[in-house]
Amino acid sequence: MSIIKFISKALLFMVILSISISSCKEDDPALVEEDEEVAIVLNKIRGRWNLTKFIEETQEGEQPVEVIENEPDGIYFEFLENGIVKTNAEGEQELIYSVNPRDTIFLNGFPQEITELTDATFTFSNTANERGTSYKQTYVLTR
Repeated sequence: MSIIKFISKALLFMVILSISISSCKEDDPALVEEDEEVAIVLNKIRGRWNLTKFIEETQEGEQPVEVIENEPDGIYFEFLENGIVKTNAEGEQELIYSVNPRDTIFLNGFPQEITELTDATFTFSNTANERGTSYKQTYVLTR
C-alpha cells in the first residue's frame, strides 16, 4: 500500500512541476516580446524576393579592399512559412532558414546580418576571415 502512495505522490509532484515550469515560460515578458519580434521579422521576410545586387568585398592583409558588384538576372529567394527558402542562386535548391530578433537570419545554419528590411528591400550580408584575408558578401533583394 505504501508503494502505491509513493508512486501517486511522485506522479502528482511531476505534474505540478511540469505545470509550474510551462507557466513560467508563458509569463516571462522577455520571452513573449522576443517571440513577437521574431514574428514581425518573419512576416516581413516571407515571400518571394529577387536578387538585384550581389556585392563581394575581399581584403588581403592591409591591401585595399577589392569590390566586385554583380547585378544578377533571374535569381530569386522565396522564404516559405515552414522555415524553407527556395532559391536558384546556385541551381534550384531548398535551404533551411530561421531568424532571431537581433537582426540576424540563419541560412543553413550560417548567420547573415540583416542590414535593411522593408516591404520592398531586404539586404543581408555575411563575413569570413581566412589566413589574413577577409571576405564579405552582401545580398540586395527586392520584391
